[in-house]
Amino acid sequence: LSIEDTKSIVHAYVTSKLDQNNSLLIGCPDYLINRIQRVQNAAAKVIFRAKKHDHVTGHGLLRELHWLPVPQRIIFKILLLTFKALHDEGPPYLKELLIWHVPKRTLRSSNELLLDIPKSRLKTYGDRSFCVAAPRLWNNLPLTIRQSSSTGSFKQSLKTYLFKEAYSC
Repeated sequence: LSIEDTKSIVHAYVTSKLDQNNSLLIGCPDYLINRIQRVQNAAAKVIFRAKKHDHVTGHGLLRELHWLPVPQRIIFKILLLTFKALHDEGPPYLKELLIWHVPKRTLRSSNELLLDIPKSRLKTYGDRSFCVAAPRLWNNLPLTIRQSSSTGSFKQSLKTYLFKEAYSC
């Protein structure tokens, strides 16, 4: 099999499973995220037929595949769900959890497409909930990404942003 064939097979079986419920992993301890990262690293090694101790992360195989590391994949998934919910492309129950920030008086931030971040009582579970995590991540995005006009342009600019953040390029 060629590298492209192997890549499509691995993508179909491994990365789709990694992404299936990864939005539930926001705020999980690093040791759990690292376990999932090792699965992604192993998948990259399979594609490139790399040896057991070959370097995968950093400027290695993941970057060459244009794959986001697991923490950025989790953020990508949550922000994509947020964008779709805000633009009536996602489930209505998610849109109900997101509230646009409306300042009490006219401020410069009035036109920045910010979301209200509800207060949570529990650091372990409350801050990990979609209604808290999604607005926090959304508000940290650059305005140009939040202003994207379509899902396609949002995904492209978000992946570029997270890729640069992950690999500092």
